[in-house]
Amino acid sequence: MKNSRRLIVYFLLAYAISWLWTLRLIVTEAVIEYGKGWPTHFPALLGPMLAAVLVTFNAQGYPGLRDLAKRMLRWRVSVKWWFWAVGSPLLFFGLGVIVVRASTGHWPVLSSLDRFNGLPAIGVVGVWVLLTLADGFGEETGWRGFAIPVLQKRFSPLVASLAVALFWALWHIPYFFVVPTYKGFSPVAVIGFVIGLTCGSIVLTWLYNRSGESILIVAVWHGTYNLVSGSEAVKGTIAAVVSTLVMLQAFLLVVCELRARRRGLSSVFRSKKLKLISS
Repeated sequence: MKNSRRLIVYFLLAYAISWLWTLRLIVTEAVIEYGKGWPTHFPALLGPMLAAVLVTFNAQGYPGLRDLAKRMLRWRVSVKWWFWAVGSPLLFFGLGVIVVRASTGHWPVLSSLDRFNGLPAIGVVGVWVLLTLADGFGEETGWRGFAIPVLQKRFSPLVASLAVALFWALWHIPYFFVVPTYKGFSPVAVIGFVIGLTCGSIVLTWLYNRSGESILIVAVWHGTYNLVSGSEAVKGTIAAVVSTLVMLQAFLLVVCELRARRRGLSSVFRSKKLKLISS
């Protein structure tokens, strides 16, 4: 199967699998709440991963699935990439807490940090694990683990990131009808969401490529980021600070990439050990 056809089939499958679940929630007028495990939109988050598995198996059989599994479990990477995966979202969260303290004169109450839309409040570590498994592996196995490598066979990592960001943003459409956080977005907030998601796509492509194609690394970043930017405890200032700092990181990556191109240097998005998946 040609790369372009694989991508089309992948995106259609990812949408179909995820949207079937969310459309059911819309039709039944389900109310998703913080700290409640049912009803939930989380099974829909597995759509990109399931689509990647199905398309990979159809195109490459068991060897392709083994390669995908290896990248999902690739933990032996440089310590600095583990720092970026876990440390950078936590650092941004810490800065958000400091901003709240400086602007209000008191420390924010973080007792509801484990209260997330559609998940039971089982403690911060438990919720982080669920977020990493569903949000992290469920999405990143598809967006970064499948779509980015295929797109990079034809386009630069930056262009590939922007392309994935478009399909990633459209994939979120049903959540604006079922997830309270999304339902409350104003038109301006929706624009900010798309910009933030695009910046996240750029950062995640950089992290995926430079870590040696580790889906595990980007899944951990995704789960950690969602914890410190999407739980009930961080609504408002902290979430805004975390998102803004990710946007700043993406902006700096783009500036460095354009500068490298002008000077004829290697892309900041690529590792010397990067191996694109076979046709």
